[in-house]
Amino acid sequence: MTHALTSAIDVVDTAVSGPRLRAVDYLRVSTEDQAKGYGITYTGKKTARYIERKGWRHAGTYADEGVSGSLEAHERDGLKRLMENVRETPRPFDVVVVAEGRAIGRTGRAFWRWVWELEDLGVYVAVVKGDYDNTTADGRKKMRKDADYAEEEREVIRDRTQGGLQEKAEEGGYTGGTVPYGWRIKNKGVKGDSRLVLDVQMDGDFLHGEAVTLRRAYALVVDFLMTWEEVAGKLNLEGLLTRSGAPWSSENLKSRLMSRAALEGVQVFRDVNSRDSRFGRGVKVDSEGSPVYGKTVTIQLDPVFTDSQVKKLLKVAERIGKRRAPRADKLSYPLSMRIDSLCGSYYVGRVQTSTGKRTYVCSGKQAKYAGAPVCKCSQIDADQIEAEVWGRVTRLLAKPDELMSYAADWVDMTLGNQSAHEDRIEGLDRSISVQKNAIATVMGTTATQAAEMGLEGEAAKELVTQAVKPLSEELGRLSKLREEAVAWQLETQAAEQRARDLYSLADLARTEMPNMPHEDQANVLDLADVRVKIQSRVPVKKARAECSVGSWFRDSALEIPVSISDEEWARIEPLVKKAGRGSGKATDLPLRDAIEAILWKARTAEGWKAAAERMSRGAGKSLMGRWSRWAQDGTWGRVVAALAGAQAVPVPDVSNAVELPDLEISGAVEPRLLLEDSESHDQMDASSTTMSWQAAMTASAMPGCPFRRAAPGFWSLIN
Repeated sequence: MTHALTSAIDVVDTAVSGPRLRAVDYLRVSTEDQAKGYGITYTGKKTARYIERKGWRHAGTYADEGVSGSLEAHERDGLKRLMENVRETPRPFDVVVVAEGRAIGRTGRAFWRWVWELEDLGVYVAVVKGDYDNTTADGRKKMRKDADYAEEEREVIRDRTQGGLQEKAEEGGYTGGTVPYGWRIKNKGVKGDSRLVLDVQMDGDFLHGEAVTLRRAYALVVDFLMTWEEVAGKLNLEGLLTRSGAPWSSENLKSRLMSRAALEGVQVFRDVNSRDSRFGRGVKVDSEGSPVYGKTVTIQLDPVFTDSQVKKLLKVAERIGKRRAPRADKLSYPLSMRIDSLCGSYYVGRVQTSTGKRTYVCSGKQAKYAGAPVCKCSQIDADQIEAEVWGRVTRLLAKPDELMSYAADWVDMTLGNQSAHEDRIEGLDRSISVQKNAIATVMGTTATQAAEMGLEGEAAKELVTQAVKPLSEELGRLSKLREEAVAWQLETQAAEQRARDLYSLADLARTEMPNMPHEDQANVLDLADVRVKIQSRVPVKKARAECSVGSWFRDSALEIPVSISDEEWARIEPLVKKAGRGSGKATDLPLRDAIEAILWKARTAEGWKAAAERMSRGAGKSLMGRWSRWAQDGTWGRVVAALAGAQAVPVPDVSNAVELPDLEISGAVEPRLLLEDSESHDQMDASSTTMSWQAAMTASAMPGCPFRRAAPGFWSLIN
């Protein structure tokens, strides 16, 4: 196909005498395309031939197989990697080749954000089907048509699919998705005839199936009054396992037996109150909270329990719940579920029942199923780790100038440069103005022709309408494109405002955050999505009694000598050489070694066994006995008096506190999280780009840690 205007890519390619243009191909096939036999290999052959025909050098391939075209670039692994590589210096390629326009995206947002971002970086897109690129007005016009067609095609597919699902749900059929535990699909794969039935099957003389497992669990809970953990263990022993074949855990069993399907015998299609919907991942709803693509339908299922059985189950389950120890309030533990342990689990807050002390305990200590192995992670003192983490977060947020500089870079890299947005909108405004003038000119010319032809009324109107139809369609595409460009610009402005708000956050960090209560700390940590990763083993907390020698020095208001010189030993030796009993061979000790070992024990608060190991011979029990006799008969007091004036240290403050393990603290802030304007929030709802920071500091390396540039889009605080 011949272009109306010469492509800038072709101009550069023919004018440059150096290396050929470097092209990469981006391949995307949807699940529907795969079902038709059009895989990545098929698409890749088309793009490879196109690149070879153009005389470009193939520099690589990026692919997303079985991925929806409605997803944006950061939501597709292959395209996300392409966008990361295009920012490298030097840039690894000059043009991106796709087989057809819909490979870019099926929504205007997914389509144009990616194309514009590449344009801003000096990289263009070439489309095999139609043989065009976006470096000319003619090519951009074709690309707008492709984008419109892809979005219209998506809407048709969605409406057809959603309408079919709605009809199927209203008829009580299986609408797809996860089958509730206890049921199975009857006539699976039979179009229009598949539905859910109780999973009860006969195997010889025995019944088996998920519904049988639910009824067995019911009997163990209601008739035998077992706890959830006991029931899970019993089912595992009997070989009545989960759908995946894994052993039951108490939580998994409870969620299945107490599910809405099991208790009410219903499945809700387009349930706006489901857990996924509450977190924005389920049914798409409108401003009034109603489903967008159809009505909510309650599908009646064959009940697994009778009404009277359900009442008994609820009553017994309530009693089981009351027997459980009360859970710690999440807000009282701001780091609950935010500390990642070495075993791969996370820590949760818990109160020690014996002491009332706040701690964090690894969830890996809770068996995943009855009889399962548990981890050996040690508990962590809550006050200690909360103070450590909160202190680091406070110091990080209290650096407004550095945060602002990184925030500015982040806005440019993730949402585009503000001047690029303005230039793009101005260019679209000019194109829209030209298009409107063209429509006016054609309308005038056509009206004159209609008059000359003697046409009047509807006939003349129809002639004018047909004449301007292509121009009007192009005007509509340009206007729609401008709306998308303005929306992107607004997101950038909102993100810049968020960056400026970091100044306020820094002021808060300096004034209020150091003494913020746990409830408010939890909110800030949640907003910043703070994660704490354990980097080394948690030191074991070992309780020990206060050193008896240290207590003697403390009671005597004396410091502990550090060492004994030869001159000092000459004064001490006569005092201890024949003092007290036990001068026989069995209890004979190297006296100078013994005194230095006793002083070492006082300075370190270690045990007698460890102290005795510092002597050339002798056991800890003998050393303890010798010191006890010296202390009782006054010899020890005279020894210490002889060391007056020697270098000494204070008596150590012996406590049971232990050091924290090495910690890595990270977090991510999404600009939309702090936007108060609901309209702006809606506009940014589809974006998941974040500004992240990482604090890879050990517990001992705290103050004065500078920023250092990390990978694009991320920042690190490294000691």
